Amino acid sequence: MTLLDIIIYVEFTFLFINLFLLPNLQPPDILLGARVTTEFKKNKGKDIVNKYRLSLIGLTLLSLLLYYFVSFISVFIYVILLLLNVVYWRRIVIRRRGSLPVASSRYAVIDTKKKESRKWIITFIVAWGILIFTLVFGSLVYSSAPKLLPTHVGPTGTTFLVKTPLNFYKVEIINTVVLGLLTVLGVFITRTTNVINPAYPDRSYYAFLKFKEEVGIIAGIVGVFMSSLYTTISLFIWTIINLSELEVFIIFLISMLFTVIIVYVLRIGIEGARYLRDVIANDNLLNDDKYWKGGIIYVNPKDPRIWVPKRNGLGYTLNFGHGISILIILAVVFAVITAIILVR
Repeated sequence: MTLLDIIIYVEFTFLFINLFLLPNLQPPDILLGARVTTEFKKNKGKDIVNKYRLSLIGLTLLSLLLYYFVSFISVFIYVILLLLNVVYWRRIVIRRRGSLPVASSRYAVIDTKKKESRKWIITFIVAWGILIFTLVFGSLVYSSAPKLLPTHVGPTGTTFLVKTPLNFYKVEIINTVVLGLLTVLGVFITRTTNVINPAYPDRSYYAFLKFKEEVGIIAGIVGVFMSSLYTTISLFIWTIINLSELEVFIIFLISMLFTVIIVYVLRIGIEGARYLRDVIANDNLLNDDKYWKGGIIYVNPKDPRIWVPKRNGLGYTLNFGHGISILIILAVVFAVITAIILVR
C-alpha cells in the first residue's frame, strides 16, 4: 500500500464519518439542510435519515470499488456523489415536510453581554511560530545543504533543482500564503454577526457565539497542521530527513488532523448544535430554505453577512448574494496561483 493509498483511505473515512453523523450534528430545526420542526425531525425525519445513511453506505462501497479500478479519480467522484446524495435527501425532507408553520410576531430579550473568547488566536500563534522557527532553522542549515535539492519524488525518479534562496524556501513561501489566508479567514469568521433564531433566540445567540469560537480554533488547528506539513516537506528538501521519514510524518499529520476535526465536529455540531440539544423548535421557524440552493450554496442579497454557517457541514460558506463573494474567491485563487508561479 502506497502513501497515496493510505491518504485516500483516510479521506474516505473522514468524509464518511462526517456525513454519516451529519443529521445528529445539526440544530433542532434543521435536517439535511432543510428547516423542519423538532416534531418532524423526531418522527418522520428518522425514516429519512435511515434511508440517507443506507444510500451513503452504498455510495461509499461503490467509490471504494471504483478506487480499486480507476485510482484517485474515484475520490472526486465520491465527493460529487456525496454532495448529490445530500441534495437529493434534502429535497425529500422538504417534500415530506410540507409548508412550515407561519411564525407569530413576538419580541425576545437577549443577553448580548456574553463576551467572545479569543482562544482561537493561540492556535494561529502556534502556526506562525512553527513557520518562523522553520525559516530560522533554514537559515542556519542553508550553507550546509547540498547544491541540488530534491523537489519531487515520482515513479520516474526524483527531480532536483539547483539550490537558490527561492528554491530553498519555496515551500515556506507557499506556507506563508496559505497561513495568511487561513488567518484572514479566522478573523472574518470571528467577526461575523451572531445568528438569532426566532424559535429559540437567546439559546441560538449563545450557541452561535460558541460556534464561532470553536470554528476559529479549528481554522487555527488547520494552520498548525499546514505549517507542520510544510515544515516536514522543507526538511526533506533540505535533506534533514529521508523519504521514508517524510511519508511517516505525512501519514501521522493527516491522521491527527482528521481525528481532531472529527472530535471538534462531534463536540460543537453545526451552528453550535451541542448547546441546543434540549431545544424544541415547532414555532417561529426561520423559513430560509429558498436562499439555500441544494442546501449547499447560499444566495441572499438581503442578508448583510458575507460569511454564513454551512447548512451541511462544519464551518462557513460565502453568501453569493453579494458581489464581494466572487471577489474573495478570485483573490484567493490569484494568491495561490501567484505563490505557485513564484516558486516554480
